[in-house]
Amino acid sequence: MRRLRVLVVIDSLGLGGAERLLVAFATAASSAGLDVEVASISSSEDPRNEMLVELRTVGIEPQFLGIPRLLSARAVPKLVQAIRTSGCDVVHAHLEYAATLATPAARLAGKPIVSTFHHVPSGRLSWRGAVRERLAVAVASRGQRTIFVSRASMAEFAHRYPRWQRRWMVVPNGIDLAHFTPDAASFPDDLGIPSGAAVSVLPAALRGYKGHEAAIEAWPEVRAAVPNAVLLFAGSGPQELALRALAEKREVAGSVVFAGFRTDVARLLQAASLVVLPSESEALPTVLMEAAACGRAAVASTAGGIPEVVQDHVTGLLVPPRDPEALAAAVTELLVNEGRRREMETAARDRAEAQFSLTHWAGQLREVYESAIG
Repeated sequence: MRRLRVLVVIDSLGLGGAERLLVAFATAASSAGLDVEVASISSSEDPRNEMLVELRTVGIEPQFLGIPRLLSARAVPKLVQAIRTSGCDVVHAHLEYAATLATPAARLAGKPIVSTFHHVPSGRLSWRGAVRERLAVAVASRGQRTIFVSRASMAEFAHRYPRWQRRWMVVPNGIDLAHFTPDAASFPDDLGIPSGAAVSVLPAALRGYKGHEAAIEAWPEVRAAVPNAVLLFAGSGPQELALRALAEKREVAGSVVFAGFRTDVARLLQAASLVVLPSESEALPTVLMEAAACGRAAVASTAGGIPEVVQDHVTGLLVPPRDPEALAAAVTELLVNEGRRREMETAARDRAEAQFSLTHWAGQLREVYESAIG
């Protein structure tokens, strides 16, 4: 199998889902005959470069292009130079800025390009955000392939932008099944989790659309049925103060733990009784695939691509977004009915092994690259 050289271009190396997936892809690329280089649109001084250490851990030393803004006169020429210097066979752009800039740059450098969008379009964008998104889709669709990570994501993009679908396709992401396993684990001492607690982990940045408010609103009802229930927020973000105030108001502050940003997500999932994600919008949530790989049942919303990960009544329970009552009932049901929860845990791991493996994902991407090159 001929090895292919891939230059991955991404907006930044922050803590988003796309950036975490980049580390996973770098881990699995070699198994699919791929050699990967990474170029970040941002500067090396950007405070959002939290994933740099993890990339270096898997042997990737990214280059930083230091492009200050989308309309910078130097943006495309810088990318053209990076593409030519890399000697790549194909360029793979992730996220809006990268897709907008790398598509014309790849054409000028004489290289095929594939772009991936990792989100579901939102009606709540500012006019600037809406223009930026429309431009990214229009430009990326002129490359060889445009990838969406879930059927729900592509369907919503197709509804909004029906003119540019000819080269669109769905390629779901993958996760490291060797790292996310059903092994037994306990919570780190620094979290102060009481022994024997029934812990529901919500692993997501503290942002409005992730459903943390709905979880807190649901928690008094959960605690009434399961007195030792604990809600653990694994993530940081701008909503923390507001969420802490809401927990105080709902009189559940003592059973809601704010863990902040964590690098031991696998351990938290393994130690959890249940994983919760009541998001209002998701393309394809990696954390739910990781939870499944750890053999954990999930209670999640029906938003976006979540039903493509969680099979309702098989690997977890799905509830409407922004519905604390339904969320409380589903969480309570699985915490109380341990037998049913165990059946879902087994089904979740089986599904992860069948559909969410890194090697399967990397193999699919190689097929896309070969098609783009051809």
